Amino acid sequence: MTIQKDCADHLRAHYRNLTGGKLGSGHAHELAAAFFGYSSAAALRAEVNYPLSNLVRAEILIPDLARMDQRIEQLQGLPGDLPGTDDLANVLCAYLEAQGQFGGDVWQTRDIAEYIDADFIQKDTMMIEDSLSSEIAVTNAYFDELYVEDMMLDDGLDALVAIATGSLNGENDPDRAYYGDKINFETVMTFNRVAGRTAYEMPILETGGALDMSLYDETA
Repeated sequence: MTIQKDCADHLRAHYRNLTGGKLGSGHAHELAAAFFGYSSAAALRAEVNYPLSNLVRAEILIPDLARMDQRIEQLQGLPGDLPGTDDLANVLCAYLEAQGQFGGDVWQTRDIAEYIDADFIQKDTMMIEDSLSSEIAVTNAYFDELYVEDMMLDDGLDALVAIATGSLNGENDPDRAYYGDKINFETVMTFNRVAGRTAYEMPILETGGALDMSLYDETA
């Protein structure tokens, strides 16, 4: 048995229990492959660098909802009452967790860039702020607002790389000389691939930044 077949079989059993109807084996395999980021079941079976057997080592799983949407539209003969993409992805995530195949964080989103900002960075801004400590130290400001202004994604063969640019903003002590209250930063987050095209390690972060002194002349 393989994880691909286990997932396909579970989708078939879920559909049968839900409706009493039949989901074809081929269709179930195609949907499972799309979940893991592949255009076809054959493409998933051909994977040699990141087999699904490595899934247990992954820390983040990002089901490929867009590809599942696409395959549901493309596949001929699917049951008309088949649950939607999000429901099917939930079923597979729960199954993988219950079987001990995956125990990390599931990021169920169609917008990875937005999710990284709102649900990863903003929940622990110290990941970035700590790397800007030397820039913070030379100011008289109190920093508490981190804004991501742009997020670029590069989904490569071995890693998903997200580049966030933005600013860390604070408030300067009005009784002291102005030394800046805004730090512009760039953070490169490298999510190394572990299994399939949707399972990763926690990202490695590299952050650089510099004080924005564009207002210095106005406050001098």
